[in-house]
Amino acid sequence: MEVRAERHYTVADLDDFPDDGQRREIIDGVLYVTPAARVRHQWVVGEIFARLHEWTTTHGGYVLPGANVDIVGAHLEPDVVLLAPGRVLTDTVSITDAPELVVEVSSPSTKAYDMGPKRARYAREATAEFWFVDLDRDVVLVSRLAGERWYGEPESFRPGDMLTTPLLPGLVLPVAEVLAFPAEA
Repeated sequence: MEVRAERHYTVADLDDFPDDGQRREIIDGVLYVTPAARVRHQWVVGEIFARLHEWTTTHGGYVLPGANVDIVGAHLEPDVVLLAPGRVLTDTVSITDAPELVVEVSSPSTKAYDMGPKRARYAREATAEFWFVDLDRDVVLVSRLAGERWYGEPESFRPGDMLTTPLLPGLVLPVAEVLAFPAEA
């Protein structure tokens, strides 16, 4: 949910909000508030994190679940962040440089926001890939930089497909396995 007001929010304003389980993100001065994620959402985040962690263990880099990303004029909380081999990881509150890969797993209340202003912001920061996992359609949409600061048309990966990417050589992600949810079996 977007909170429009006359006010221009900054990252410093986040300290003024209560610890109420709501997720708050700021993009270009606009505050976005979303509720806690559902269980299937968290399950899929865990599956993607585990498979990316396996890749980073072999190839280097770092993968973080739910990391804070503070880049100029924005505070973002993607579901999964991957930093490429060679990046330095420090014990701070937020990542302050754009990650190489961001994964957002959909929630009914965040789909338009994730694929709209959030995706556009990551492109402007030159995040190489943006993955959007649409749980309503059982599809993973992979956006890759097509220009210096914009994404091309997303590539769709569905159950039965193997998601691969030039960003992570050797990664083979079986979409059906990532989207499977034990409660639905």
